[in-house]
Amino acid sequence: MRFSTRFWLPLALVGCLGGCEKEQHETTAAPVASLDKTAGIDPALAKAVAAASAAAVKGGAAAGSGQPGQPPPNGIFPPGAADREMPKGAPPKVTLGGAGSEPRVKLGPSVPKPGFKTTGTFDLAVQADSRQGALPVKVAVSLEAAKAKTEGGAPAAGSEPVLVTVKVVGAKLGIAGAPADLEARFAKLKGSKVEYQIAPDGATGGFRTELSAGAEETRDHLRVLSDVLALVTLPMPSEPVGSGAMWMVGTREGVFGLDLVTYRLVKVEAVTADSATLSVSARRYATSNRFDFEGLPADAPRELAEFESKSEGKLVYKVGTPLPASGDFDSVLAAQLAMPNQQRGVVQISSRVGLDLGKH
Repeated sequence: MRFSTRFWLPLALVGCLGGCEKEQHETTAAPVASLDKTAGIDPALAKAVAAASAAAVKGGAAAGSGQPGQPPPNGIFPPGAADREMPKGAPPKVTLGGAGSEPRVKLGPSVPKPGFKTTGTFDLAVQADSRQGALPVKVAVSLEAAKAKTEGGAPAAGSEPVLVTVKVVGAKLGIAGAPADLEARFAKLKGSKVEYQIAPDGATGGFRTELSAGAEETRDHLRVLSDVLALVTLPMPSEPVGSGAMWMVGTREGVFGLDLVTYRLVKVEAVTADSATLSVSARRYATSNRFDFEGLPADAPRELAEFESKSEGKLVYKVGTPLPASGDFDSVLAAQLAMPNQQRGVVQISSRVGLDLGKH
């Protein structure tokens, strides 16, 4: 994580879907003077987000919040707008734009059954400082689902969300001949874990990270692991879908300690008898100008001036399984913070993640 008085962002990581070839991006950062809210954004996603956001601003847009029917240009919903758009605890909004061509398959369920277990790996390349490149780290995990508990310890009644626990069982640098002290730094990730809940409707929430002792220098890697788990937990349409199908998912979820409204545009790239390849383009918006990012220094400013969060990925799902068998995601998150004397600070993190959960 980087904090400074100059605002900069990595190169845009969201490319075109449907008719545009995916560009190759490096996990390096380039200084820019300001946020360009249109560069690198999938036009279909931008249009879908604008339509989905119309209800939030229809009731009266605050000054600087953009024109009716448009998402907030600074990435921050004006007061009350996020609650109109996506109230806390609301089920995901899944809007199917087209079922695609034959053959079609039924994807999901989005929720693993209690007792579900699997193992896998995540290849993480995380950059939180423009002066230092992203080191590839291979993280081995075990994943287990159980019934969520109430505060009293009894099984939750009614909706019965599932509690998912992802434990890091090993971590090593993906570089041959790396210095021993560097290897030891990332090896300390072992024993860390991410916990979160999935409701029956596929909504995720309650994300919590727990670092193992001595692993503070690798906190950003655990954050990114938590974030990608949220991104790949996809509510699916109830109808079978085929190649060319497209749907929009709107959710409200907490990642990185932030309260965000997330839009994901999902397109089916290919279908076989037992699998589907999906491309996913996501944008997130802050629900207020309060920035309670996990791990931010106690004396750091917490008033958001601008917020940008974009992700693009490709996932392969096996029919009848709740998690992708494999995939990759590029993401960037940056927050411009108001500081005294009209200065601006920034927190930014960019990442590239490859995942392999093909054993389930």
